[in-house]
Amino acid sequence: MAVTRETLLADFLALGISPGMSVIVHSSMKSMGWVEGGPEAVIEALIDAVGPEGTILMPTFNPPVDRFYIAETPSRTGLLTETFRKRNDVLRSAHPTHSVAAWGKRAAEFIAGHERATALGVGSPMHLCAEAGGYVLQIGVDFRTCSLIHVAEAIARVPYLEPVFYPGYDRPMTVVYPDGRERVVPPRENPGDSSGFLVVQEECERRGVIRHGKVGEAQAMLTRGEDILQATLDLLKRDVTILLCDRPTCRVCPRAREVCRNARRGTAPASGGD
Repeated sequence: MAVTRETLLADFLALGISPGMSVIVHSSMKSMGWVEGGPEAVIEALIDAVGPEGTILMPTFNPPVDRFYIAETPSRTGLLTETFRKRNDVLRSAHPTHSVAAWGKRAAEFIAGHERATALGVGSPMHLCAEAGGYVLQIGVDFRTCSLIHVAEAIARVPYLEPVFYPGYDRPMTVVYPDGRERVVPPRENPGDSSGFLVVQEECERRGVIRHGKVGEAQAMLTRGEDILQATLDLLKRDVTILLCDRPTCRVCPRAREVCRNARRGTAPASGGD
């Protein structure tokens, strides 16, 4: 069966997306199979599903750069996000590494002030969307892509929030606005590793808050953002290291565990620099 804008719209509605909904989208374009009309057809079907009263957010993250151009720096989070970013009716937030693109009624509201918040922290676009009753749609991907879990880490003030573990993210970067204005954004609360986030998916499954379906040929999930935040916060109350992976080769999580051990002992946190 061909995957078209019309069949995708039917898939989105069957999954539970409805007019007026705000949706954060994480996706794998290739997981949907061959789509007639390509990524633009997927975007148009999403717009059809949420309607003029709805809002769509997508991560348009990029590696560290000296100068981040809101209108030009490409997204590195997949073909769908880059196609979305380039649309004339889409806005983009002003964070130099973790920008978010947004379409719809509340787009400007959700992305406002991202450069004054943190990448995926309190007051960032995805946090504002979740607080407003928004949902997370995952197409062909699992909770290891769910940026909202990093927001929960920031709300919980986990001990490993402040060290910057990834090289290049530990320096101020310049945001260049479309009108030529510039703003220097310091490194604060840079997100860490997400390979341990399946524990949140398992918890959400236990709570019965994930809706499952198909989008094209892809497995898809729709979850209320507040449910993801609450499940993550509850897990972190039980064990502040629960989101950290057990891979010995990980360059983030073993160091984050050491930060947590130091916090328990009351000693200074380990440096995040390389």
